[in-house]
Amino acid sequence: MDKINITQNFDPQADFIYYEGDILHLLKKVPDSFIKLVITSPPYNIGKEYESKVKIKEYLNNQERVIKECVRVLDNNGSICWQVGNFVDNGEIIPLDIVLYPIFSS
Repeated sequence: MDKINITQNFDPQADFIYYEGDILHLLKKVPDSFIKLVITSPPYNIGKEYESKVKIKEYLNNQERVIKECVRVLDNNGSICWQVGNFVDNGEIIPLDIVLYPIFSS
């Protein structure tokens, strides 16, 4: 049985890339239409201990940059699984999936 090649950095020969960090750094190394599957759960921007809460406009701009790069590297028959929740600010709840959806098709 062949050993599965799992790496933490971009390697075109890898079977899987498990990357923790600023995804834009990794995506810049990936050729167009190279990836078959993207699975991610980006920060929800609700001020958890592992994230800094920013204004919703800045958050959406950051997510747009990442989404556009993910779409660029995605194979024409590939899939993106983008796990998001709700942004909450002063009692206002914004469902991020609805707000981010148009970026995927632009």
